[in-house]
Amino acid sequence: MSWFSRSKLPLQAVIEHFCLLLYFLQGTKLTVLGQPTVAPAVTLFPPSAEELQTKKATLVCLMSDFYPSDVTVAWKADGNPVTQGVETTKSSKQTNSKYVASSYLTVTPDQWKSFKAVTCQVTHQGKTVEKSVSASECS
Repeated sequence: MSWFSRSKLPLQAVIEHFCLLLYFLQGTKLTVLGQPTVAPAVTLFPPSAEELQTKKATLVCLMSDFYPSDVTVAWKADGNPVTQGVETTKSSKQTNSKYVASSYLTVTPDQWKSFKAVTCQVTHQGKTVEKSVSASECS
């Protein structure tokens, strides 16, 4: 005897439940919180003087001590979105059970010097934090 034949549910209800379950599993992420939500500490590092001499300028956006693990990062230069030269790591669990991630923006030294401000925009649990830096602050 199958589960369905023992069930008191009408066939239509079983089909609707199954379809809803399939829809939910196709892209919805359910996070069960094991601890309170904690916003990331965000630090933006400018390129080092040594790296600038190698014809490269990498900015590092470090996000640490956050929970849960999902964060999104967007970069802006002078208020305009930047997508080229961006790499973002997946979140990794720290020893304190919170998460850490980093995002890197690589540009040329000339681009870096020409920008008035470069901004790392981090969104976590619907809240956004922005950190900005400029070459003029670093000289």
